[in-house]
Amino acid sequence: MDKIKLENVYLEYNDEGNERYSALEDVNFSVKEGEFISIIGSSGCGKSTTLSILSGLRQPTQGKIYIDGEESVGTGKNRGVVFQHYSLFPWMTAKKNVSFGIKQVNGDLSKKEYNKKAEEFLEAVGLEGFENKYPFQLSGGMQQRVAIARTLAMGPEIMLMDEPFGAVDAKNRADLQDMLLELLEDQDQKKTIVMVTHDIDEAILLSDRILFMDNKKIKEEIEVNLERPRRRQDIFGTDTYRELHHKVMMLFYSNVSEKIGDEGGII
Repeated sequence: MDKIKLENVYLEYNDEGNERYSALEDVNFSVKEGEFISIIGSSGCGKSTTLSILSGLRQPTQGKIYIDGEESVGTGKNRGVVFQHYSLFPWMTAKKNVSFGIKQVNGDLSKKEYNKKAEEFLEAVGLEGFENKYPFQLSGGMQQRVAIARTLAMGPEIMLMDEPFGAVDAKNRADLQDMLLELLEDQDQKKTIVMVTHDIDEAILLSDRILFMDNKKIKEEIEVNLERPRRRQDIFGTDTYRELHHKVMMLFYSNVSEKIGDEGGII
């Protein structure tokens, strides 16, 4: 059984000029339990809108979303969301930010149990010793680690990640990707993950499958046939990686190619 399934999903709404706007058109895909899927495509193609539909923050105009075979309407504790911007409470320490998330799903735990669990998840994301720091005392990459720890600590079966590393520098982005790879190898933390990204290398490094989105629908699915566990130094530069990168890159530029047509040009 599929963990997630989107079936003939459309989304329309009125824009600021009260004109009817189509944001998604006949989106169909499924995700297996424990699978890591990346949705990639140009800005405005519908990636983040699709993720908001999956989270339950938006409802489709037409079509259905299924989780574990049951139709899903609205938000639920079985889904956790990591946004591009860190969305931490600035008046709470790292530990209290994580504890707050735990309390939302485990209200019967004691304060001692909240704190212990929060410390365990902060250690898992490499923030041991920073439990009592406030967000303004942490770098952007460290703040995003707190956000990921909070989501993991809530124990969702599904993680939805919207450009989770898009607001940090290249070094922190690589560190966060490597951290996520390590967490994925921990079977106790195994999650079904759907991530939106613009980064082709990131999608190949992390994903089991890449969904390329164009013009408000899924245009193509690409299997990432690289064995796990993965290390960037082992896969970047291989023939398989180069082939995958070329295939995704050509999807980005296919519309440009079509527009150039017989006039020629270099892409």
